[in-house]
Amino acid sequence: MSEERWLTPVDVRLLRALAREPNLVHAAHALGLGRDRAVYRLKRLTRLFGRPVALGERGGPHPGGTRLTPLGRRLLRTASGVPPGANLWTGTYRRGPPPTVVVGPGSSLEVSFRAREGSQVTIEVDPEGFVVARRPVTLSARNALRTTIEQVRTHPDGTVTLVARWGERPVRVALTSGSVTRLGLTTGTRAYLYVKAVAVRRAPSPGSLRS
Repeated sequence: MSEERWLTPVDVRLLRALAREPNLVHAAHALGLGRDRAVYRLKRLTRLFGRPVALGERGGPHPGGTRLTPLGRRLLRTASGVPPGANLWTGTYRRGPPPTVVVGPGSSLEVSFRAREGSQVTIEVDPEGFVVARRPVTLSARNALRTTIEQVRTHPDGTVTLVARWGERPVRVALTSGSVTRLGLTTGTRAYLYVKAVAVRRAPSPGSLRS
């Protein structure tokens, strides 16, 4: 199995963020993640590849920072374009407030980026960017997608990929097996997917991506 297939979209973006700035807290914030979640992603990669992908620094020019190791930099070089598995939707940008992208009748997502009013933009949401609930809850995430689970797939590393139906669009969601069991997520289950506006990113149009 190639190394790229082990990397989730969140992994790739976390490595990219650390390459730009060796600060784990800032990198996690830029991705809409908590620090603990970012640490978990780095530990997962270390476990999969048998060596650290990033190391913390106690002294030097970046005390308290987190820098990529040679392995981490090599993994990042192998990644290109939008990582496989990302949710990509094209829609119409509306300035708001709040700014949104309308991807279909009655379906829109709040975003944090700027674009020309009425322009067609492609947005990307990582499968691990969603918080899943069985019923409506109050969260800081402004986007709430009412969906029905259509597929549940368990992977060898213990993670689970869900395919949920949001209107006419399939949505890929990545969770741990424990979360799936605790929430009782099975085929046909109704679920609410929550995602922050900052986690809905602008992406190249699908036609410009390499296969």
